[in-house]
Amino acid sequence: WLKGFSFKLPAVLSGLAWTYAAFDMSGKSLVRDPSSFPAAVFDLDGTLIDYEMVSHAAFAEVLAGLGCPEYPWEIHASIVGTTPPHWSKVITEKMSVSEKISAEEFARRYFEVVAKKYEDIPPMAGAIELLEALKERGVKMAIATSTPRASFTEKIRFHPRLTELIPQVVCGDEVEKGKPAPDIFLEAARRLATDPGDCVVFEDSPHGVTAAVAAGMASVALPDPRLPGNDFSHATWILGGIGEWIAKIDQGTSA
Repeated sequence: WLKGFSFKLPAVLSGLAWTYAAFDMSGKSLVRDPSSFPAAVFDLDGTLIDYEMVSHAAFAEVLAGLGCPEYPWEIHASIVGTTPPHWSKVITEKMSVSEKISAEEFARRYFEVVAKKYEDIPPMAGAIELLEALKERGVKMAIATSTPRASFTEKIRFHPRLTELIPQVVCGDEVEKGKPAPDIFLEAARRLATDPGDCVVFEDSPHGVTAAVAAGMASVALPDPRLPGNDFSHATWILGGIGEWIAKIDQGTSA
């Protein structure tokens, strides 16, 4: 009589990794149908636009001016998805330049350098196609980026199609705590008038996936092969590219 019975796990269990799942009577996890989410929330840098190469180059340029001949990708991987107050402190400390420059001044110089490179940032392969497919299906969408609003406004000028498709944007300086705290995703869900449990988050950083987990949302991890050592084992799905989600929702719709 229990055939077909299923139940959802609580969204957050004391910070433990969560997957939006149910269990059949054999104990096998049944991941939620990808086509069933009425809302999707997207990180920006590294998820919708290929920002990390330009970002790494800007950090390397600022650090070169401080006497650092190299900026390791390992350090860059550790700060992806975090807010400027966090990453500026981490980089200046790990690169041993905190006595030469304050974290605040380092962030200011970085934004000054990277702003000149914004026009060179391409969209991620498959991103626009996915957004158009979701819009056609009536999925509500928002961007939730750690980028401050002023920087976002400058950066997005070169990607007008993104804001045409996703006019709802939450920036890192509009919430109290940045990723890996859940604040930015919870605010996105609020603006979309959607329960967090009905949102799926697309992220290229472990910090972002952790924030999605804490918000009680399903997550799609999009690892960047240039960023070594990142652990995405707590994500609901791990894809090789953002465009792969189209096939997943098509499969769900036809099931």
